[in-house]
Amino acid sequence: MAAADISVHGVLIAEMLLLVAVNDKGRVPFGSDSFVNIGLTGALLAELAIDGRLTIDEDGTVRAGDTRPGDALLADAYDAVREHLEGRKAKRVIGGLSRHIGGSRKRVVDRLVEGGVLGRDRPSAFRPTRHPVRDRAARQAVLDEVRAAATGDGPVRPDIAVVLALIGPCRLLERVAPERGTRGEAKRIARVTAETPFAPTVAKVVDELIAAVAATATTIAAS
Repeated sequence: MAAADISVHGVLIAEMLLLVAVNDKGRVPFGSDSFVNIGLTGALLAELAIDGRLTIDEDGTVRAGDTRPGDALLADAYDAVREHLEGRKAKRVIGGLSRHIGGSRKRVVDRLVEGGVLGRDRPSAFRPTRHPVRDRAARQAVLDEVRAAATGDGPVRPDIAVVLALIGPCRLLERVAPERGTRGEAKRIARVTAETPFAPTVAKVVDELIAAVAATATTIAAS
């Protein structure tokens, strides 16, 4: 995806979540790395669920659908579920997916680098690689839509709803509501998925995935 062609529509949920998380230097808020990593994994699974390629049985176990996605990253996530994680509860799938696809965050960063939205700078062999924002307009388009959804009063698109639902577990509220005066309005994030036109079966799966991300984040915070 060329940088000039990127828009909010057609961008993966995980890409939107990462673009919300990072600042211009490509850094997430201090102390939020582990939470964002878990959120990105949940975002990939939620995308599969929205597309009907992932379900959760009545006993809470995750199942892959019958159709493999065409997108390379989603296909790898689908394959990992089908081959390694199927039949496990959502929290265990979220905990195990990243290592089977080469790192959820690394894969999402690589996509954004390939699209020209993020850069890849290695100052020296002794300093970590940095991923500053290269296409600030593309990142701002994502931020604007997510922030508008967080402070608005109507239904939002399913992909944006998932991003908003992951904001809390990922400790990113300040990215979505940077002005203290908007924090109260942003509380609508807690109910936004209920107002979103998911198919009933998809809504249940997404809710369970978000709950599993939140539970995993709580475990990280307590450790």
